[in-house]
Amino acid sequence: MTKRIFFITTERLRVFHFDGQLSEPIEFIADEQGLTDFSQYLQHYPTESVAVLVDMVEEDFREESIPHVFGGDRQAVVSTRLNRIFRDATYSHTLFQGRESQGRRDDRVLFTALIRPDLLAPWMGQLSKHKTPLAGIYSLPLISGDLCKQLKIDRHYVLLVSLQSSGGLRQTYFHDGQLRVSRLAVLPDPSPEKYTAVLLAEIERFRRYLNSLRLLPSDEALDVYILGSERVREEVERHSQTSITAQHHVLSLREVARKLGIRGDYNSRFSDNIFAHLLARKTPANQYAPESQTRYFRMHKLRRGMLAASILILIAGLGWSAANVVDGLSAMQDTKSLREQAKFYQTRYDRARSRLPQTPAGTRVMQHVVEAAQELRLYRTSPLDTMSVLSVGLDAFPQIQLDEINWHTQIRGKGTSNTDNLNGTQETALIADGTAWLQQQALIRAHIKPFDGDYRKALDTVRQFAQFLRQVPGVEQVQVESLPLDIGPESSMSGNVEGAGKNAKAEFTLSVALRGKGGQGGSS
Repeated sequence: MTKRIFFITTERLRVFHFDGQLSEPIEFIADEQGLTDFSQYLQHYPTESVAVLVDMVEEDFREESIPHVFGGDRQAVVSTRLNRIFRDATYSHTLFQGRESQGRRDDRVLFTALIRPDLLAPWMGQLSKHKTPLAGIYSLPLISGDLCKQLKIDRHYVLLVSLQSSGGLRQTYFHDGQLRVSRLAVLPDPSPEKYTAVLLAEIERFRRYLNSLRLLPSDEALDVYILGSERVREEVERHSQTSITAQHHVLSLREVARKLGIRGDYNSRFSDNIFAHLLARKTPANQYAPESQTRYFRMHKLRRGMLAASILILIAGLGWSAANVVDGLSAMQDTKSLREQAKFYQTRYDRARSRLPQTPAGTRVMQHVVEAAQELRLYRTSPLDTMSVLSVGLDAFPQIQLDEINWHTQIRGKGTSNTDNLNGTQETALIADGTAWLQQQALIRAHIKPFDGDYRKALDTVRQFAQFLRQVPGVEQVQVESLPLDIGPESSMSGNVEGAGKNAKAEFTLSVALRGKGGQGGSS
């Protein structure tokens, strides 16, 4: 994703586009025409985020101590101290640098601010006008600490010196890796011929300034790292003298650019591109910009987050849909396979069934018979004894045809008839000690076939059949419940004698009771 770095100095604004590498800068002069051109430029890039890098003489650094407090109290103390130190704290930053070693152990704080906000106002106004997403405003001295880390500069007292395109000499002082003070000195003549002599003079002047502020002990050597060209290196080595107060180290701009990952030949003798590339590659948290000027950047991030979430949801939805489609196709294939298997087995079943002999009962009847047999297996008492008795009687009277048998068992006890509410355990106990026994009862519905309408003969047949069953061993009682013809004293008879033999039926009902062999009762 393309980033933009706006490098603002007192006289101009330079635009760098960053897409892994910096593009050639676009320059706008700080005048009316430059602002007009800048406004037209912003119209073509309204949504790309911006990081502003500031390098101005009008930047102040103050080191103070504040009470060691937290939360809202700390914020209140910092705000009060900023307003007291700087006349206008619109563009200000607070850098906590540890605590004092003695006394109350107060916090050591470096307060920085741009003391001329009006120099930024025209450019910031254009950014607000075009709703450009501003990530933050950054100070060149404040990001110089990252450059020292990249270059592995870890001395106790370090002065980083660089020549900027504005014609100024930027000098930033670090003590044990912490920024203490920075100064941008305007060079009257930054030409290569006179640059080295002016450079060394400004470094010596700044070293004495540090001694006066007691930021640099007079007996400690200052390690000066100068970002310059090969010619500067030669001139510095020729003019500088080795001393116990300053050690000069010239870092080639080409070598520094290579370490930072800047491709190509670095031909400029200024360090602007070094710091712009450093900021573009790793943009820290906002330093100077107030919240009112970064609101479009927050909206920009929120919009990007929502877009990313929408894409993820879309991808998840597509994946879920694809999985469902695959499952559906697989289910269709399985269904087709199962149908083919069912058709295959049905064909084999029909073929095997056609080869079987004809049976007097259909499949439905056979199914009911099998289900009845399975249900009978659940009971300990079997209707086999009752069926055996009836078989003997039916063999003796072949003209009697069975219609229905309703069979059940019942516990019978000696001296009492209240055995209906006993559970299985109680019934078993009574049967075991002989107090009770198990009686099988069958209600038989049958008819006489053939029947020629002779009811007298039919009545005799029923009585003879009942009498025969009474004589079978094990039968306790046989009782005729209904006869083919009701001959009771309260019944009446009417009809046509001539048609009696055609549609008449000789149906009767009788009950048979016999002693069972024990076990739990049931019905069927």
